[in-house]
Amino acid sequence: IITGAGRGIGAAAALLFAQQGARVVVSDREAEPAEAVVSAIRATGGEALSVPGDITDPEFPRMLVERTVAEFGALHILVNNAGYTWDGMLHKMTDKQWEAMIAVHNTAPFRLVRAAAPYMRDAAKREEAEHGKATPRSIINVSSTSGLHGNVGQLNYATAKMGMVGFTKTVAKEWGPFNIRCNAVAFG
Repeated sequence: IITGAGRGIGAAAALLFAQQGARVVVSDREAEPAEAVVSAIRATGGEALSVPGDITDPEFPRMLVERTVAEFGALHILVNNAGYTWDGMLHKMTDKQWEAMIAVHNTAPFRLVRAAAPYMRDAAKREEAEHGKATPRSIINVSSTSGLHGNVGQLNYATAKMGMVGFTKTVAKEWGPFNIRCNAVAFG
């Protein structure tokens, strides 16, 4: 699963994963760009599924994971990429601007990883019990250099992206013992 995969970094990641043989679930808020990425993947012989929707909708992450598993039978890689900026100077920033950044960059990835737990963490525990070793799995969270260093006019975005660093480290500590890597990439 790659969220925010209809354009930009997400679309490039989806194409690259497909080139490497992954079956890719392209998720984006808008159906048209997601379908275009899926068409590009299929045109090169890859397998892909478009699951458009609003990642901040509390029910969407569960549906996205269930649809993925129904289509492909498993979930091995999850890329929390969806996001955007809504800049404003601190003294002029609205609650709506603040909450929107926390929702898309922190709450949505939390809900998605939680929804993935039965198919990643629990599946790994079963594999270890049955075979002595779990299949490698990976969660990749997109952060930003704004989160690492701060950025004028981006208090909301910088806070949320730094939050993804702590989120990533915690998931790595909790799920690493089950052969599930969790890393953050800070573009910028």
